[in-house]
Amino acid sequence: MKSFAAVGAFVIGLSALLMGCADGPRSAAGTQLLDRQGYGAALRQGSRSYRWPADYRPDLDRLSADSAPGGGEAAPAGSERIILEIANSCAWYHSWDDARGRADQARAEEALTVLEEVLPGYGPQNPDGRRYAREAASRARAGDPSLARQFTEANCDGVIAWVRTGTDSEG
Repeated sequence: MKSFAAVGAFVIGLSALLMGCADGPRSAAGTQLLDRQGYGAALRQGSRSYRWPADYRPDLDRLSADSAPGGGEAAPAGSERIILEIANSCAWYHSWDDARGRADQARAEEALTVLEEVLPGYGPQNPDGRRYAREAASRARAGDPSLARQFTEANCDGVIAWVRTGTDSEG
């Protein structure tokens, strides 16, 4: 089973850069650091600011447990947004692909709107990710699920546990 170990390592590495390497942990000017419990609380609070599809919502307890800093480590406040952006992207790509497979035009169109208008805005510090999201949305609009599926296979499948809702919540 995949895990958020690589993303967790990124968060810890980012934390180390912000804290500096000498004389133990300290925060960079104005950078708040979160322990495991604080990170989990920030993740849950932050998830409320995202729009989630009706049929895919992340299991926040598992998402937090899999992505939070380890015992004695800290993560910079705001790093939970990276995880939430990935999870939200996964949810919308999956929702669009599922709706497309069921020929549910209303749900597919709702998801396409998010793919086109919201997902390309994630990760402003990552222009390649933004280009990928725009291209995935363009292909999805044309009926090509290849980039949406590539994203979910690389970032979601076997990593994120879902709380499935709605009439199509068999998985």
